[in-house]
Amino acid sequence: MKENIVLTGFMGTGKSVVGRKLSDLLHMDFLDTDEEIEKQHGPIEEIFRIHGEQFFRECEKEISQRLSNYANTVIATGGGLMINKQNADLLSSSGRVFCLNASLEEIINRLDRSEGISVRPLLHSEDKLSTMKALLEERKMYYEKFEQVLTDGKSATVVAEEIYNRINNDDI
Repeated sequence: MKENIVLTGFMGTGKSVVGRKLSDLLHMDFLDTDEEIEKQHGPIEEIFRIHGEQFFRECEKEISQRLSNYANTVIATGGGLMINKQNADLLSSSGRVFCLNASLEEIINRLDRSEGISVRPLLHSEDKLSTMKALLEERKMYYEKFEQVLTDGKSATVVAEEIYNRINNDDI
């Protein structure tokens, strides 16, 4: 039984896109925690608006517990999922965790291109840049616990290949 590969990191670092490509390279299944939550509860933006952030975090706990029992799966987490110690411990015990990183400038460019800023509930503020800086700084110490992968200026394919090579080199 193959262990899981877990991708975490801040919004806009490429977790979902890289995860899909990596799962193809590794011949593994792929799951995105945000997509799984949306299947059960509807769009994340609505979950935040109707039920609040705390309810969403509870959904993340449930999905972490479920996915920790999976094998042979590349799991892309939501940006805040691994901030919770219980979630981080569960998913870390199920496989290897990589944290995708990008500069704030790169993240903003990616979110602008995908119109991701407008649908990110945690960025509903007047000063999105300051909000992003503060959130990134707040989460930094959690993200630093995991194996780092810089995604600045790289395509999702290149990042997936880099992770693939790290995994294969460690198996030698």
